Amino acid sequence: MRDIFDQDKSLSLGVIRQAAGIFNLLLAALVLLAVLRGLGRLFTGHFIGAFVETLGAFAALGFLFLVVRLLTELLAALHRLNDRLTILGDDLRSIRNAEED
Repeated sequence: MRDIFDQDKSLSLGVIRQAAGIFNLLLAALVLLAVLRGLGRLFTGHFIGAFVETLGAFAALGFLFLVVRLLTELLAALHRLNDRLTILGDDLRSIRNAEED
């Protein structure tokens, strides 16, 4: 991935993980709100609605958490692969330049 402001510079692995961590904190806040809403519906006497709504929120937000987690790991793996390929390319260029001399 490229940086938003400088397209020639790639994003660091730490920035990608930090963005995923912030998104996970937002998901945790949404889970807390869903539980509180479910408790509110429970205390008003809507037992089935509270159960379905809370379970649905957990399922949807859990799915989003897993997708973001897997995409973050995929980006991290691609980032490491890009670093390795860059090092390998530099080594091959240095060997070719040494043979030409």
